[in-house]
Amino acid sequence: MTASLALTLVYSASQASAAPAAPPKPSDGASLTSYALAPGLLKITTSPPGNPTQVHGVLGMPKGKGPHPVVVVMHGSHHNCAYSDKPPYFPRKPVKAQWPLVCAKSGDASNPNLGPDYLRHDVGLSHVVQALTRKGFAAVSIDVVSPESWWAGETDPEKGYTDLINAHLRLLSDLNKGINHGLNIPDVKGRIDTSRVGLVGHSRGGGYVLSQKAAKRAGLFGVVALEPAMQAEKVPHKVPVLNLRGGCDEEVSPSAGLDDMKALAKSGTTKVAADVLLAGTGHRMLNTNLPPTDTKAGGVGDCPASKVAKPAAAQAQAAQITASFLDQALHGAKSYQLPTLKGLNPKGGNLRKGGPAVTFHQAPQQTFTNPHAIREVISKQRLLPAIPKDLHVNKRPGDDI
Repeated sequence: MTASLALTLVYSASQASAAPAAPPKPSDGASLTSYALAPGLLKITTSPPGNPTQVHGVLGMPKGKGPHPVVVVMHGSHHNCAYSDKPPYFPRKPVKAQWPLVCAKSGDASNPNLGPDYLRHDVGLSHVVQALTRKGFAAVSIDVVSPESWWAGETDPEKGYTDLINAHLRLLSDLNKGINHGLNIPDVKGRIDTSRVGLVGHSRGGGYVLSQKAAKRAGLFGVVALEPAMQAEKVPHKVPVLNLRGGCDEEVSPSAGLDDMKALAKSGTTKVAADVLLAGTGHRMLNTNLPPTDTKAGGVGDCPASKVAKPAAAQAQAAQITASFLDQALHGAKSYQLPTLKGLNPKGGNLRKGGPAVTFHQAPQQTFTNPHAIREVISKQRLLPAIPKDLHVNKRPGDDI
């Protein structure tokens, strides 16, 4: 089923002030802003062209004058249209927006598990953004659902993710210059340094940050892959790299990325090829916009409920390790100390022989702003090329969903 393009967007989440986060206390000075610009098109590789690209993101700004180096965070490829009362498609209270161009019509008997709401998976990684701001980074989680011939999937990661990163970095560069594109985001002018960039990716986003294309990014200082869904290619990085695996990963594998890190360590291109296993951690659990467990009893993958970490703790563990690692990578640490939270006991280290040691130290569990409480700003201005008026979009999901 196709439909002529309509450009009206309606957002269902209301604006609210951020909840306090402790520890650190709210005096850490960091801010979170969820932003959205008008949708557009990347350079299309499919024929005919596919669906428009969302331009959504969550920007975290740290305290201090700066300018602050940037970390770009990317989610993976999960369903983007579903009913909240039909688990396991998505959790009870996801962050979402209405985007009827690519979601099924409510009550469509041919797609009973799908609904009209578009899930903001970029907001689902806001805890990673917030942890990074506490280390002094200007961090942004971007929506990576880009145009493709099927209903709501990413285009080829190396192309689609690269183009989207470039677009959002261009936005941050403009904000730094005082060009706000209609977005009311205070205190950003002169405070963002897009010449220094770190990359974090979850799932398919994790596969991208380990890719050859990602490794060639100018100004790259460090990379973290969270439970990566890998493409089959050599990881060629010259900067410090950390792979975080979930011990209960139900979608990829508890060994996700391990062989790639072993090969990277053996290649000798970087002195830090670290691999860490997060016990009790599932795959979807790390994105708050996805269902954390598989069963009503709380099991995940091959792990019974008794072996599964509390989702909030697993999210905090991954976020705090990510932020700590990139902070030390930026500053050229001679050895790395990563935070471990009580009862979680991550295990691993640097696989590169003779490279800096990677060890763990006890740290308090940080808390994070409720994703629904993040302030929203919306602009009708464009960052990407405009959508052709005669473009038809696919509103019917594929039969293989």
